[in-house]
Amino acid sequence: MERSTLHPEFNMVTIRDVAAKAGVSFQLVSTVLGNKKYARASEATRKKIMDAVRDLGYVPNVSARVLRGDPSRIIGVLIDSRAPEALYGVLAEIEQAADALGYRILSAQAHDDPEKLLSAYRSLKQNGVDGILSFSHDYAQLNCHLDHQLRDDPKIVYVLNAPEGIGSSVDVDYLGGMTLAADHLRKNGYRRTALILLGGRIENLPRSCSRRLSGFRTACPQGEVILLKSSLNDMTALEKEFRSLIRRKIIPGAFDSAIVQNDNFAAILMRHLLEAGVRIPGDFGLIGWDNLLIAECLPVPLTSLSYDRKKLARTVLDILLKKINGNTDPVRTLFPMKLTPRESSRNKDER
Repeated sequence: MERSTLHPEFNMVTIRDVAAKAGVSFQLVSTVLGNKKYARASEATRKKIMDAVRDLGYVPNVSARVLRGDPSRIIGVLIDSRAPEALYGVLAEIEQAADALGYRILSAQAHDDPEKLLSAYRSLKQNGVDGILSFSHDYAQLNCHLDHQLRDDPKIVYVLNAPEGIGSSVDVDYLGGMTLAADHLRKNGYRRTALILLGGRIENLPRSCSRRLSGFRTACPQGEVILLKSSLNDMTALEKEFRSLIRRKIIPGAFDSAIVQNDNFAAILMRHLLEAGVRIPGDFGLIGWDNLLIAECLPVPLTSLSYDRKKLARTVLDILLKKINGNTDPVRTLFPMKLTPRESSRNKDER
């Protein structure tokens, strides 16, 4: 009878149990799990070992491993607890890719509290993680950039929205994305486009928004940037601001299209435009960002910008693992964006 995997801490599964289930020696299991260079095991044998680890719920003694000078096989992650859904999508892809390589993910979260995240970073390092992935390092609205404070760590990779020249990072091509969106709208007959972002003042925008803004101004120089002041977490105020925006700005200003910060905000704008009698796409073209599931489920399917989260996640993990293995050269990778056209931005002259 197999041991339950619900509570492995109570099952006391040992490395010998894993070896028995995989049909190999416990010494081989030890070398494979320790990622030793001298581990002689075929891919099929490695898979049998990792399957046995998962089936039995085996948890290595990390403290003992670190004290021996072995890698912990744990990757630390810093992420804001209210980060956009797309970032958690990337993290999910990283977790799956890391698991396939025998690594576990240990995440530390806080919302708009860089000091707490900095403290979490120190705790992760003290507990022997092999490397760090940071999703949350830019808090421009709080006048804080953790990437500047952590720049000397040789085993950290910044995931999205990091400046050039600070360690290693993976980002997306905001200018390329905005160019795709602006060209698409022009091709379909839209002439007066707004970029809608959440943020009180331009100088305090987080990099994700400031890079959208910069790309928009280059790709659509005749367009207008509209900043919303509501809190991301105050849905009542956000709904009210979108309704007001339509009455005081979009309709009087004869805007016929908008690129919105994310798909969720675009969904709110769409609903209130339709309630105001504005036809989409007949009177108004709409493009979101992230290509979330909601984009396909709206009353008018939403055109959206996105990037390949699976490929980005694998690239992030590959860069970090090379750092863990001693490569200290800074690497910056820029991912292209793609546009998924749907009904919300179809040719207005055909409606």
